[in-house]
Amino acid sequence: MKTIYLLTTNPGKVEETRLHLKKFGIDVVAKSIEIPEIKSDEQEEIAIEKVKFAAKKIKKPAIAEDTGIYFEAYKNFPGTNSRWIFTALGYEGILKLLEGKTRKAFFKTTVGFCEPEKKSKTFVGICKGEITNKPRGTPHHRLPYDAVFTPEGDIRTFAEMTKDEKAKYSHRAKALEKFAKWFIKN
Repeated sequence: MKTIYLLTTNPGKVEETRLHLKKFGIDVVAKSIEIPEIKSDEQEEIAIEKVKFAAKKIKKPAIAEDTGIYFEAYKNFPGTNSRWIFTALGYEGILKLLEGKTRKAFFKTTVGFCEPEKKSKTFVGICKGEITNKPRGTPHHRLPYDAVFTPEGDIRTFAEMTKDEKAKYSHRAKALEKFAKWFIKN
């Protein structure tokens, strides 16, 4: 079994990453270290900087990711500021922003991979859907948007699904699958 180090302080991301990479024979070792996060509207740039820092710090091949939700009604928003926007506005504020506007949205995850002193690589996964009118279900481990996001092809929010059901649609699963296929091959 191959091993990869995942750098994050979010237990929800660790759990999902392990679930998705296990089926490719990749063992995930979580390292909870604070990684400086640059401010950028570009997820790829953030993921690359995170993983380069992580690989250098732990001196092992590592992955790190950046995930955001994007509302079609607003350009590049909340995007890379998703966590901060939710913390500031909560469900009430988020839903108010979308009153009278299209509720189409998509999640985007960018997984960055880097070995110490080598060039990094990114893998992107997207899941399209809509924002509900109210939160439904119980979001897992600091993934609050899951309670207001319904993926295309389903009527339930991510928070109303089991982990395996969510994995069929998941943006993170798509990005990790691209990474896993590349990692095994290379």
